[in-house]
Amino acid sequence: MSLVLIIEDEPATAAPVKEALEIEGIQADVAGSGTRGVELFRERAYDLILLDLKLPGLSGEEVLNTIRKENPFVTVIVYTNYSDFGEIKKLTNMGIDGYINKGPEADLDELIDAIKSKLAPIDGDAIDVLFREFSNE
Repeated sequence: MSLVLIIEDEPATAAPVKEALEIEGIQADVAGSGTRGVELFRERAYDLILLDLKLPGLSGEEVLNTIRKENPFVTVIVYTNYSDFGEIKKLTNMGIDGYINKGPEADLDELIDAIKSKLAPIDGDAIDVLFREFSNE
């Protein structure tokens, strides 16, 4: 089972994401501050982190810096209202794996699909094909 950490200070945003992930069979923890997010990140091995940028305690950027220093391989998707191209470019250079706007037009189903695609980028059929190709060599 995949494990996702949602670092989001707005319960009205975090709760439906957590619930939708769990319906899909994906376990999710929620941290309501950047500081708590880093604590949970250090306690468990997460497959993906969904990170807001405006957080109490440590900012999303500070959380991202800490995560990348300690684990450059965990998938991090920024989920925020920011739409400043310069900020997104900076975050991309810092090592985010995706950016999703949570503004008024945000679609929960699209978010969950994006998370699922990052957790399992290769579907079962593709894995079977690869396995057969390598086993024949």
